[in-house]
Amino acid sequence: MGLFSKKPPCPICGGKIPLILPSKIEGEYICNDCYNKIDMDADKESNLTMQGFRGYLAFYNQNQILKDRFVVSERIDFGLWDTKIIFDYQNKLFCMSKNPDKTVFEGSQLKSFTIREDSTPLFEGSAAGIRRYTSTVTERAMAMAPQIAQIAANKRMARTLDRLDDGKVNNSAPVQYFDIPEPFQAFHVELHFDHPYWTVLKCDMDGPRFNNTLPDVNNYLRSYQQSIEEIEKLVAALRTVAFPGMAEQSVGPGMMGMGTLHTNMAPPTDAIEEIKKYKTLMEDGVISQQEFEAKKKQLLGI
Repeated sequence: MGLFSKKPPCPICGGKIPLILPSKIEGEYICNDCYNKIDMDADKESNLTMQGFRGYLAFYNQNQILKDRFVVSERIDFGLWDTKIIFDYQNKLFCMSKNPDKTVFEGSQLKSFTIREDSTPLFEGSAAGIRRYTSTVTERAMAMAPQIAQIAANKRMARTLDRLDDGKVNNSAPVQYFDIPEPFQAFHVELHFDHPYWTVLKCDMDGPRFNNTLPDVNNYLRSYQQSIEEIEKLVAALRTVAFPGMAEQSVGPGMMGMGTLHTNMAPPTDAIEEIKKYKTLMEDGVISQQEFEAKKKQLLGI
């Protein structure tokens, strides 16, 4: 049979098979309407048989009942071209799309979730509880402030030198760009399921970025705080539909799965300087007064 030869109708619905790049399962051509219903783990899809596909379509039709029932209570948006997640709190449902047009999951099918900043744990949740791990992103970003300030000073000096000859900006001085890596690159979310067609579902959200020409720590931390608020919304939504009533515990950085509660540490030798830095962040509106007071107590060992 040639590439553009007329093909037999779809064995599932009798629909027309497209002439160009038709889909196949076990060597049989499947129409686009049927094939586009597939929403499952990539490894399950790659090993799908015709018998398995018919079983999946029965599941798909049953899942349509949940789609019809779905009432959006919360939307999580990871960015313009990134993941969208919607939640139905009343019916304990969620869907990895901006509309309930993909697989709708029941909250009870979620076994656990993890959220990391690159490879560093930030949240994990299961029926055993919700754990929030201490992030060091703020401290690492603030530690870059002197280097960023030096770059800003160099830029000012370059502009001054540029004007020395005739008092005009001629762009004769070399342009210095900020190319130091950010404290982390992305938030990584993993959802683990007890589900016939999904074992794990992964999605990412980019971390904040420094402006390469005018880097600013405060702007970076404001963007980071906005991202954290979206992540916190996601955690609260997952807890509502999958693990209602589970308390959140604060855990020391990096101790994934150990369940060790974070306790107050002895104040560092430069605690006063650290407090001043956080006070500046509060005054700039990056963190709230409540967050500042909590950090101050931690640094002082209260």
